[in-house]
This record gives sequence, structure tokens and C-alpha cells, in this order.
Amino acid sequence: MSRRLQNYMLASAKKGRDVVRAGPFTVTITGHDPNVYVNYAVPDADADPTAADVEALIAAFTSRGRTPRLEYLPSLAPRVEPALVDAGFTVADRLPIMECRPETLIDRADPPGFELITPVTDEDTEAMLAAQHEAFGEAPPTPQHVASTRAKAAAGHIHLLAREAATGTAAGGGVAVAVRDGISEVAGIAVRPQYERRGLGAGLTHHLTRSAFDAGATLTFLTPAGDAQERVYARVGYRRGDSVLFLSYSA
Repeated sequence: MSRRLQNYMLASAKKGRDVVRAGPFTVTITGHDPNVYVNYAVPDADADPTAADVEALIAAFTSRGRTPRLEYLPSLAPRVEPALVDAGFTVADRLPIMECRPETLIDRADPPGFELITPVTDEDTEAMLAAQHEAFGEAPPTPQHVASTRAKAAAGHIHLLAREAATGTAAGGGVAVAVRDGISEVAGIAVRPQYERRGLGAGLTHHLTRSAFDAGATLTFLTPAGDAQERVYARVGYRRGDSVLFLSYSA
């Protein structure tokens, strides 16, 4: 299952990005966005990188004005972490992967006072992105972010906007990545601070997971950022599986 997830994550990373090989690493670069979370490398399974490989990896990022960063399942390439740490990379995070299948999904109603909708206009898409960016402490979305999100929706990504039913004010958002080989990643679950503790995180997760299954997924996964998020996702039916490692480098 871990190899299947890694293949899915790599295929998703390549979509719509520049792809560069550096030794046993696949480097994916988003040309219009320097955000570290959308520019990263994935090692081959069982990779055993040399010092020259690591130098090529760093250069693939820095020559393009990007921060060297990796996201991968360490269980599949255990020799990568020590090689990168020795070269100056820092472990930024190590998070569990939580998985859900149709038979383990726990049904729940949408949170009262809110409506969860698929954004179909640029205005709705920008409202969803603004809520996500605020929740994640990022700069407001640009027209390029909106255009990129709309293109991803056309390619099968399932986006969701949570907004107040009474006022239409955007409260949060999230996405289920386009189904590939029966798998979809649920990601970007975000709730603006003033709407926290209203059931929106679980509501968004359930709605997106159900939509992914309806679109043909037989497995969904996500990576909680901490214990609180893990408890939210567990209430929807997610359970721990493997783990994902994040490393970054600064000269």
C-alpha cells in the first residue's frame, strides 16, 4: 500500500509542473508559485543517493529560485534521510498518513448554519482560496492562483467552499485531488479562525471524502498537521497508516 501511495503522490506532483531528474530524485517545480509546499522532490524507492546526487538535487531547486524540499514516505527509501541530513537538510516535519475506505467512512450531516458548495465561478473560487490562505497564514490569492485552481477543477479535482448560509461569507475550504488508480488525497482542509470549533473541519473532510468515493476512489488519504487535526479526521473514519517525511535545505 505504501508504494501505491507513493506512486500516486508522485504522479500528482508531476501534473502541471516542470519535472527535473536529479540522481534518484524527481524534482517538481511550479513555475508561477515559489511557495515551498508546491515545489518539492520525491526519491525513488530504495534510493541510496551519493554526495553528487544531493548536489544535483540542491542545484535543481536553487537554479530555479526555489527552496530545496522533499516530501516522501521514508519507509520506501530509508537511506535518503541520513544522506540528506549529512548534507545540511533539516527534518521539517514527520506526519502520519491517515487512510479511509468507503466502508470505514462515518456519515455525518453538514454543520448547521453553513453550506458546503462546489465553487463554480471565479468569485467563489477566490473566496475559497482566500479562506484557505488566511487559515494557513499565507498571502491573499492572486488571479494566477484562481486560474490554476479552476484548471485543476477541470482536470478532476474536487474543490469545496464552506460559507455561512445567512451571509454567504467564506468560512473555509478544501480539495479532494483527482482520482488516480482508485486513490484520492484529501488536502487543504482549512477553517478561518473565527469559525473554528463549529464542526467545519470534520464537515469538509466528510463531504470531500464522500465526493471522492462517488468519483471512483476506493481509498482516500490525508496528512494531519497535529493531534487536534488527527482527532477531527478520526471522527470521519480515518485511521493511521504509514508516515510522510518533509525535509528542507537552506544554504
